[in-house]
Amino acid sequence: MPSMSPFIQSLVEKCRAKPGRVILPEGDDQRVIEASKLLLSWGAAIEIKLINSTGSVKTSIFDTRVSSCSSKDPAIIQEARADYEKHLESRNKVLSPDQIDKLAESPLVQAGNMLYHDQADCVVAGCVATTADVIRAAISTVGLARGIRTVSGSFIMDRTERNPDEIFIFADCGVVIEPTVDQLVDIAKSSSETFFKLTGKNPVVAFLSFSTKGSADHPAAEKMRLAAQKFNLKYPTIESDGELQFDAAFTKDVGLRKSPKSTVPGRANCFIFPTLDAGNIAYKITQRLAGFGAYGPILQGLNKPYSDLSRGATPEDIAISAMINILRSR
Repeated sequence: MPSMSPFIQSLVEKCRAKPGRVILPEGDDQRVIEASKLLLSWGAAIEIKLINSTGSVKTSIFDTRVSSCSSKDPAIIQEARADYEKHLESRNKVLSPDQIDKLAESPLVQAGNMLYHDQADCVVAGCVATTADVIRAAISTVGLARGIRTVSGSFIMDRTERNPDEIFIFADCGVVIEPTVDQLVDIAKSSSETFFKLTGKNPVVAFLSFSTKGSADHPAAEKMRLAAQKFNLKYPTIESDGELQFDAAFTKDVGLRKSPKSTVPGRANCFIFPTLDAGNIAYKITQRLAGFGAYGPILQGLNKPYSDLSRGATPEDIAISAMINILRSR
């Protein structure tokens, strides 16, 4: 692996101090196997469980910290089916027996069920499965976090090799296309928790817009203004402001000219975007043009860390995502 940034080094050190337990439900993919090797070589994991849809693995590459199981194992299917039926009953939903059987045979659902029963600290999937399938499996097994009704996807943006303060979180960049005011509040709360757990730094939240403090009169700007107000009322101990243009949030001098009473300009580290378009484009521009590392999507708003991957994920991406979610479980 190329040289690690200080942020990634910090993840390794924290996980090495208290290694985690990880379930990887796409255990047939060679990238997942290579990611398992990395986690073990870094000392970041104490236990890795692979779920294999084919029912076989190359056991010669593993050590005692790795186990594997088949998604076709009748005992695993039966346990997943029983829990899924309870989940449906609690939500007054009905599926046909064939539909339940199909879900119970899914490695994604089986992994979530194991996580629900505390057989691991986190699940990481999505280098093969779609984001939609990962989210459905996560919601239907571990469920939503208390007080949160929105699953969102954030990215950690890292350029700490240049400056230790150049570590940020962007959200939502992967799930909610047109978030409502209430969804933006949930996204900001989840993102602030993710940022604190991964960096140890206090979150400073900026709700972004093309307008700063009423400089433009438009429903899109009003949405961010209302979200910022509602977030401040609901979570007054988390420093936040909005609506702010990016330069007003990021650059102190600009922010003080545009919003002189705000304490956020020049200090924001959690950037909340008005739409998925804006967030997704922004993180990729930041990654490609500014040379930031981009780690995610980190699925937020779930009761336990069950996270997504890009289908183009490398073994390093998978291993880093696992460490991120080990730390989020604490």
